[in-house]
Amino acid sequence: MTTQWLVAIGVALAIGCAASFFFLTFQRRRDETAAGIVALSAISWRGFIGMVLQALRRRGYVQVVDQEEASGDRDYVLERDGGRWILSCKHGATYVLGRNAVQALSSEVLLKNAVGGLLVTQGRIDAEARNIAARQRVGLLDGPTLWPELRDLMPAGEFEAIRARTGLLARRRVLLGWLFALLAGVATFLAMPAVETEAPGATLDTPSADVGGAPVRIEAPPHAPIETQRADLVRALGTLPAVQRAVWATGSTLQVYLERVDDKASVDAICAQVLRQPDLTSSRLQLTPPAGSDQATRFLQCRSF
Repeated sequence: MTTQWLVAIGVALAIGCAASFFFLTFQRRRDETAAGIVALSAISWRGFIGMVLQALRRRGYVQVVDQEEASGDRDYVLERDGGRWILSCKHGATYVLGRNAVQALSSEVLLKNAVGGLLVTQGRIDAEARNIAARQRVGLLDGPTLWPELRDLMPAGEFEAIRARTGLLARRRVLLGWLFALLAGVATFLAMPAVETEAPGATLDTPSADVGGAPVRIEAPPHAPIETQRADLVRALGTLPAVQRAVWATGSTLQVYLERVDDKASVDAICAQVLRQPDLTSSRLQLTPPAGSDQATRFLQCRSF
């Protein structure tokens, strides 16, 4: 497997796994919280305050004043560890509570000589109100922090429906994430230069550049001695069917005995052997017919200079 494939598969897996983790964890919790806040806003005031009081009871708060009025954003007095706390609820996801809401609850705490206050809403509490609340012993619970406290107190089946919807949305996003990862892997594969894999054991000999920048001279392999070339040529010609024998008449003339000196195919085969010997290519050939033949002896050179 080439480097291109390995890198492309690695990119696709990294993006796909990261997308799956993000959409199935962080994004799904955000979607669930947003859907939960909408569901809480649809609950009646009496149902909402009942859920809040039940959630705070698990924290150790106990209601000491029971107000039965179902209308209006009434304050409730709670007790924990011998100290009294004032609970103020704002029912509605559209609320954006600021410093005024915190200061009003802080004044109520002082008026009733309570330990602190709790400000609860499905909406949002801005940063200025949070800074003031931190200095005045006012606890805050808005949408993102309120939903984890109340989700298991939702009416039967509603929380499961929210989880089913957000789970389906998360799986769709994961699928889109893997499709994007596949495209990214293909793009990475196409963008990378092709790398040829060298066969095992093969080596590439490249002349190293001289430090001074001088050109590198590649020497040709040495020729065999001319006598060796002559002997090799005689042996090679002896293997040709049309050649009876071949001898060197002089140092530059090779006498070849043939059946037919005018046979072009035989002459071409002889020249092919002559041209294989680098120092004999200009040798003169004496093509001699058999004794008693009416053919004339023929002289030629396979290569002339």
